[in-house]
Amino acid sequence: MNHAQATPADGLSWRPLQRSTRVAVSIALVVTIFYVLFLLNPEYRGNTWLWIVVLLAEGVTVFNALAMWWTVLAYEPRPDAPEVYTWRRKLATRELAPTIDVLITVYGEPLEIVLVTIRAARDMDVAHRTWVLDDGDSDLLRAACAEEGVDYLRRTEHSHAKAGNINAALKRTTGEFVVILDADHVPSPDFLLRALPHMHDPLVAFAQTPQAFPAARGLVATGAAESQRIFYELVLPGKNYFNAVFCVGTNVIFRRRALDELNGMYTASNSEDIWTSIELHRRGWRSVFVPETLARGLAPDSLLTYFKQQFRWAYGAFEVLLRGGLFRRKGLTMDQRFQYVLAGVNYLLSVAVVVFMFLPAVYLLFGISPIRADTTTWLVHYVPFYLLIVLVTVLQVGGFRLAAIVTSIGAAPVHVRALFMVLLRRKAGWTATNAGSGGLPGVELVLPHVALLLVNLMAVGVGLNALTMRGADTTGIMLSLVWACIYVLVLGRVIGEAVFAPRHIKERLERRKAGAMLSRALPWPSRTGETDEVIDLTVEQTSRPTSPASRS
Repeated sequence: MNHAQATPADGLSWRPLQRSTRVAVSIALVVTIFYVLFLLNPEYRGNTWLWIVVLLAEGVTVFNALAMWWTVLAYEPRPDAPEVYTWRRKLATRELAPTIDVLITVYGEPLEIVLVTIRAARDMDVAHRTWVLDDGDSDLLRAACAEEGVDYLRRTEHSHAKAGNINAALKRTTGEFVVILDADHVPSPDFLLRALPHMHDPLVAFAQTPQAFPAARGLVATGAAESQRIFYELVLPGKNYFNAVFCVGTNVIFRRRALDELNGMYTASNSEDIWTSIELHRRGWRSVFVPETLARGLAPDSLLTYFKQQFRWAYGAFEVLLRGGLFRRKGLTMDQRFQYVLAGVNYLLSVAVVVFMFLPAVYLLFGISPIRADTTTWLVHYVPFYLLIVLVTVLQVGGFRLAAIVTSIGAAPVHVRALFMVLLRRKAGWTATNAGSGGLPGVELVLPHVALLLVNLMAVGVGLNALTMRGADTTGIMLSLVWACIYVLVLGRVIGEAVFAPRHIKERLERRKAGAMLSRALPWPSRTGETDEVIDLTVEQTSRPTSPASRS
């Protein structure tokens, strides 16, 4: 299923890996080794310092690609355990009636959008109690909650951001299970019926479901939704195999007893979701990914909201990587340690992206190159590697949109800033991604992008002039010009988004309100009938040897 489209006909968030994908990965491994050996060959080394920088950047790229392939290929679709079906039937017939608190975290989001989530959460199947946790102190919201028949909580001291808001509610509620929803994520009517049975094992601390964005429109929203689709279709199913699924902050069910061991959500970081997951895994708890679309949300639709989200996620991932003590403290399996490391390594790719954006300019302006080889030799080693990386991704997710590439490159400077703030131990502030409806900053939001654009524009001008000179390396200059022009186009598109988006504040807000209504109005997928024959087949299939993760 394409989460950006949220096609109602298919609720599964993973795609079975076909034989062609595995063949492509095998070939990609070969060409990766071929390319790495070329980079390491002293015969082709150019400027030493630039070569070291490029080697580190390409090393991050190669490591991330190999690790992702390994994670993704470890996953094989398996039917649910028989206990899941049993729990679901008992929940449907009310033979099983656990106490459930549904917590909706709110911090200044427009009332019309919050109300859509409130009504959807209130109307979910399976008996539960719905609570609105208002950190925005809105009297209008309190009155609306009274009209809608849901509970409203407000705290007097607004410490520890979202985690503190949740923890304050945990002290005032008593449900055996706790569902956490963001204010702009609309649950399906059968959210509890589908997800809660995966908590049948008393050692499961939480069950995480995907995010989907059916109303994604425009560059930023589409790009953000597409990158999320790849994460939920490929990455989390693989992490599930290693018992390394981490909470993503919304659309998740926690066992209260597990949270009680931590005295609630982790509060020493604004990335409470991944840190809470680590602490639970260290204590022997398990986590589960439920590969069904059970909630739909609103993707960030402006650069400001997108950059806020990306900064917060990158900051948390770098905290885990650099200060998480993943290999010092006890409790995690080696697979879990490695999977948490990959969260930070993924954002290190942005450092590599920034390096690559400077390379054409360095060559065209100063004639300095990290590689000393003729163009044909370089292309023979370079092109197969990058083509295979793209091919494998296309095969695994059925293609991806150009907007995802543009937005990921646009977020690179934001990720680099997050890295430096973690290295310098500077505390990061927190605001909700889609809170508020006020004005947006303009070009000041993308000053690093403007600098990169100007550098590459200058390089294009110099490169075009160099083509007219006798004896110039025409092929090398042309390749550098092509890359510089690509970066100019991408950066220009990002800068244009920052400059023109603030002129459409009202249209953006109305579009978000309509998107929230659409998230609830769209029909939900019809779930597969769970007949006695299906359950019997499941029992037979699950009698096979289990994966290492399920035995941990």
